[in-house]
Amino acid sequence: MSRSVWRQPEFWTTIAAALVLTAGHYVAPTHDSFWHDLFRRLYYLPIILAGFRYGFKGGLITSGAVSVLYLPHVLVTAATLTRQASEVVFEIPLYLLVGIVTGTLSDRQREAGASVLRTERLKTLGELAAGMAHEVKNPLAAIRSSAQILRDRVSGKEAEFAGIIVSEVDRVDKVVKDFLDYARPAPLRREATRLSRVLDSCIELLGPVAAERGVAINRHWPAGETEVSADANQLRQVFINLLLNAIQALPPRGQVDVSVAKVGKEMRAVVADNGPGIAPDRLQQVFKPFYTTKPGGAGLGMSIAQRIVSEHGGRLLLESWPGKGTVATVVLPPAR
Repeated sequence: MSRSVWRQPEFWTTIAAALVLTAGHYVAPTHDSFWHDLFRRLYYLPIILAGFRYGFKGGLITSGAVSVLYLPHVLVTAATLTRQASEVVFEIPLYLLVGIVTGTLSDRQREAGASVLRTERLKTLGELAAGMAHEVKNPLAAIRSSAQILRDRVSGKEAEFAGIIVSEVDRVDKVVKDFLDYARPAPLRREATRLSRVLDSCIELLGPVAAERGVAINRHWPAGETEVSADANQLRQVFINLLLNAIQALPPRGQVDVSVAKVGKEMRAVVADNGPGIAPDRLQQVFKPFYTTKPGGAGLGMSIAQRIVSEHGGRLLLESWPGKGTVATVVLPPAR
């Protein structure tokens, strides 16, 4: 407890209640069971108050203090009233149990409340940031158009500088677009979908990129594939990101193995490469927004992919071994 606790009325109320009840125990005649039964049950009030106000530590300390104050009465009762001894002794572990349970529940309630508050603040910040990002796109478009006009009308170094402006504006625009996709996700439009078909379209789209880098993509589709209930367009965004990461990580003549399989009731799509892999310390950061190791990257690709898979009720798993390769697995429930 901090020093500010001494100024809180709950602290002094708890102490006063415990002392008053203890005085009542020792003032009341030993054989007057009515008052002693009443006082020992009223001990729960300061214990519960301390547990709710000060959490686990407050509940434990108060129940322990009450038990110590109550112990002389237990010893006297055990010596004079043998029949009531077991009932009186059993009250002490109950004090401790109530203090621990009340304090633990209070701590969890505080953590849940703090979590909700943080979530609301982040949601508000996200909405503000998304609104700002949307407003940025309009001046970016004007800057790009002006730079294109200048590039077409000038030559030499001036044209080169205008071209740099255009390319950098395009890069910033892509970052803004990725951010808006992350901050304002589109609603899912589920339909019965085969993962192999979605992956086929992604592989065809990225075929020229893989061929340019000398990377081979191998497909392994099962017979009688089970469909999943999913938004094919959003899954395509996930798989394009995973395939592009694998292709860009590989040296010439690298291999990317893409497979679909049913494991239990779940469907799994796996993108595996034999590239340099990811160091363990970097692997923990991959899904964090804005973390990237690519020059000019926005660092939102894996975060968006994880969110999309999570919204489908699935999981995105990433395993990597430095010098051996990386395996990305999308796990989805079957279509209902």
